[in-house]
Amino acid sequence: MRFLAALFIFLFANAASADCPLDLGRGTGWVVFSDHYMIAFRPEPIRIEVGQPFSLLFNVCTKSNSPAELLAVDAVMPEHKHPMNYRPTIVAGADGRYRADGLVFHMPGRWELSIDVRAGEESERLTHDFILK
Repeated sequence: MRFLAALFIFLFANAASADCPLDLGRGTGWVVFSDHYMIAFRPEPIRIEVGQPFSLLFNVCTKSNSPAELLAVDAVMPEHKHPMNYRPTIVAGADGRYRADGLVFHMPGRWELSIDVRAGEESERLTHDFILK
């Protein structure tokens, strides 16, 4: 069973890596995906601390290999029903790479990151949860 899981991960990573590199360096980060998008991201600095500004580096790809755009990044604390106190700025790089600066998780707990992307006229929101201690 482990062999099949490893084989699946290997094949998925190799298929994606040709057109959409999912490794943003430093050997850490996350990948979220939907029927249309694959998004790799990692924080900078690597360790997210309560009350400290950080950035997220993104690689935004579509499964159809069409160009995609990172529209917005935000985060909320679902249990407290409030967003971050800061609005990040997004800087576009080359080949689907983006950097969101100015994120701050101002208290510990569960944060839900929302990532809004668009390819052509089709937009979508993908999410990822963080537990900050």
